[in-house]
Amino acid sequence: MSTPFIAIALILICWLPGAARAEEIQPDRPETTDSARLVPRGTYQLETGITISRERRAGMTAEQTFGSEAVLRIGAAQNVELNLEGEPFALVLGPPDAFGPGDVTLGIRYRFVEGVEDDPWSPSFAVKPFVTLPVRGEPIGSGRVDFGLLLLGSVALPLDFELEANAGVAAIGQTGSSDFRPQGIVSASLSRDLAPFMFAFLEIAYTSRAQRDVREQLALNTGLVYRVTPTFTLDAAVQTSLYGQGPDYLIRTGLSVRFGP
Repeated sequence: MSTPFIAIALILICWLPGAARAEEIQPDRPETTDSARLVPRGTYQLETGITISRERRAGMTAEQTFGSEAVLRIGAAQNVELNLEGEPFALVLGPPDAFGPGDVTLGIRYRFVEGVEDDPWSPSFAVKPFVTLPVRGEPIGSGRVDFGLLLLGSVALPLDFELEANAGVAAIGQTGSSDFRPQGIVSASLSRDLAPFMFAFLEIAYTSRAQRDVREQLALNTGLVYRVTPTFTLDAAVQTSLYGQGPDYLIRTGLSVRFGP
């Protein structure tokens, strides 16, 4: 695991505030849409896993990536959650080949509307400002600072469905210059309980161009989350690009665990 990720994680864990009542874990992963339902105050939640992807590019050898994902979510207050996201390691089989940690992203979720638990049509809304700090250059990281703001929404629907959606904008540092490029971000995930211990989801996500020579992307992601205990889940998902530049496939599998009372 990368040294910056570990150092920041330890600082945040040591700062963990007082405990809250126990609630059933609600992980973000393996979806990419962030939830407006925050982790309980006084707890912290680790969501981690591995990824395998393959992307074909015109006139070049297909790029294969074997990597990891890690997100630490800390319930700092009733309506405030701190996020630390990173890629502890990644192996890229290029060209060019590369191995090492990826960039680190710091974020804060502030919930300004809290819905009623398990009450259909009672939404929760939050905002999430974030900044990405460069650890490595391409092809693993960007080598540039990025920052942005997301609006998060979550709402329980009838028949055990739940909808989560994100919309926002980011300023993406451009390779080889000091400029930033605005990037639009929109995603929505529809999930449904298949059993008291399992749910499935279908997600669609759009991002506009991050670099001048990179196309926008529309991706489809679907998977399952299995709740082993009230505070521990296993997950698996498959993502593919419907349009634009992105992986032909991206497989995620991992786990989420919540610590604290």
